[in-house]
Amino acid sequence: MLKNILFLSIFSFIIIQGFSQEILPDFTIKKGAQNQKVISWRNNFGDMISVLNIQRSNDSVRNFRTLYSVPNATLQVNAYTDTKPVPGMDYYRIYYTFKNGSYYFTKAKKLTTGFLSAGLLGNLSNYKNIIIQGEESRTLALNDFKRMSDSVLNNTSDSLFYSGDSTVMYKKFNAVAAIAAASPKAPVTSVSGYMYVNEDGSIVIHLPENDVYDYSMTIYQPDGNSVLYKISHFDSPEIILSKSSFMRAGFYPYELYKDGKLTERNRFQIK
Repeated sequence: MLKNILFLSIFSFIIIQGFSQEILPDFTIKKGAQNQKVISWRNNFGDMISVLNIQRSNDSVRNFRTLYSVPNATLQVNAYTDTKPVPGMDYYRIYYTFKNGSYYFTKAKKLTTGFLSAGLLGNLSNYKNIIIQGEESRTLALNDFKRMSDSVLNNTSDSLFYSGDSTVMYKKFNAVAAIAAASPKAPVTSVSGYMYVNEDGSIVIHLPENDVYDYSMTIYQPDGNSVLYKISHFDSPEIILSKSSFMRAGFYPYELYKDGKLTERNRFQIK
């Protein structure tokens, strides 16, 4: 029995030491040796934390359910391994409470997996130099591009799409925005001509379908002085702003742009 406990302790230590942990309210998610999902974190709040739960959902906005309650929430370094991940239930977050009664949710995360369009490297194999357009515009030699594509696939949630000839489109993953359901619920409260609150209490951005790619957005911290998020492009006319991307309730100023020109300046409330 003692041998089993010692083995478990050493195994847990190896798992925790094998990954660099983010500090709460952030955390790290990595792929385990047997395709498990390993969630790890560092607790700099010490014994002020009373409860810490690992939660899982099929999207980054709603339907989170507690998967595991950590027996000792005060440990400085800890990890949990989801040994039976469910297909489609890809998003994880940590819910934790303090002894004074306040509670927080981390941002939702999923296992980092980039995307390369089908046949990407094959289509580019006859070109010496590859032109990258989008948010990471540059020109790379083919071998350098191959190394970059490996990095995108294994270390990011970004995408590379073949555009034609020697050209590739690079699209960054927008962690703040989650695409709304295919049949969005009716507006309950209008925030502006481009934004409303649905019956779930979620903030929904509604953009003209024909011009959706022309819009971008800057979201500020509640004080209005520092930038919280920049959404450089939208891929859908109906977008839900993920509540899990905002650390606390309150009013968040924003600016909406079309073709780089200010279209709207307002604020929305996260409850």
